[in-house]
Amino acid sequence: MRQPTDQPADDLLAPPLPGPLLRLPRPVRALAPTAVVLLVLVPLAAHDPEFGPTESPPTNAALMAFGALALAFRRRWPAATAAATLLSGQLPLAVALYGLAARRGAAPLLYVLAVLAEVRLFVPFDLGDVSTPSALANLVEDPLVFGAVPLALGLTTHQRARTVSVLAERNRLLVEARRHAEERAVAAERARLAREMHDVVSNRVSLITLHAGAGQVARADDPAAVRETLGLIRGLGLQALTELRGLLGVLTPASDQAPSLRGLPTLVEESRRAGLAVGLTVTGPDDGLPAPGPKVQYAAYRIVQEALTNAHKHAPAAEVAVTVAVEPDGLRLAVVNSPAEPTEPAESARPTDPAGPVASEGTGPGLPSGGHGLHGMRTRADDLGGTLHAGPTPEGGFAVRARLPLRVV
Repeated sequence: MRQPTDQPADDLLAPPLPGPLLRLPRPVRALAPTAVVLLVLVPLAAHDPEFGPTESPPTNAALMAFGALALAFRRRWPAATAAATLLSGQLPLAVALYGLAARRGAAPLLYVLAVLAEVRLFVPFDLGDVSTPSALANLVEDPLVFGAVPLALGLTTHQRARTVSVLAERNRLLVEARRHAEERAVAAERARLAREMHDVVSNRVSLITLHAGAGQVARADDPAAVRETLGLIRGLGLQALTELRGLLGVLTPASDQAPSLRGLPTLVEESRRAGLAVGLTVTGPDDGLPAPGPKVQYAAYRIVQEALTNAHKHAPAAEVAVTVAVEPDGLRLAVVNSPAEPTEPAESARPTDPAGPVASEGTGPGLPSGGHGLHGMRTRADDLGGTLHAGPTPEGGFAVRARLPLRVV
């Protein structure tokens, strides 16, 4: 049985994408552009008339300082910051455009501000003087370096952040789905083991109980009968122990030793020795039909075993007919018992296992029932894609009929 992994879910997540080698504290990153502009660009604009959008150095310095202060709020209000820096210098405008693109992505407002920024970066130049390559390069330098490049970098950063977020969420969902799948697999395996153990214990221990009851009423002066009864009990106990060990993984039987249709005669003979009148008929497969697969034969064996156990419990004096036939549409099996003795008319017609013990004549206390027999048989058939029907017959008996596919992928 597969056990759930002890590894925490966080360890199953993919490693994060590499970040920057040096990551400054958040306040430093927030105020660094403002400090650079105030300490470097504002003094330059105050002394250089060409360093700014106007021809007045004091005006350029004031606009540059205004843009520097606006950058301090670019994380909270990126669009307003970009609009405010349109009146400032190139560097504050470039930083604001990058921040807006990185946070908002390709939004309509970004396109509007990008167009205004490009127009703003074209304004200081004489559009008529583009006769030389150097003059053309100077014309497109600022719009490209301080407009298009920051926008492209910001959009790339935004797309990368979205991709990382989507991949992280998808990975989280995959880990969650894997955990749920493992939990379902563990639950299904536990249910399967419980069903297998129920079938083994229910059948073998029921037969042991019946033989022990027969031993109680055996004649004391007939040691041969007593020895035979004890031998049957010992054999059934060893079989139950072997099958339980195989289920628990202590002793896994080989595939050719697993219960199959070949074991039905032995199973029927065990029920006969316990006092149940059982007849077995096995037909097929005809020429051209494949033999049922190992899983199908195993399920058929367990269904017949559980049906015979129910017959021991609810109709110990009835006659039981077991029929197994390999047909083109699948393996068909039926376990039908006749009406019970008049003293127990209702026991053979019960559609489900009773919750309490059922008395068996001459055997002392009745055989207990957990109420899981029919459900387990139906589950076996459903797991293979087959069908199973169980219920009383018109004659007053009880019938279990199943159809299983010949092969299971």
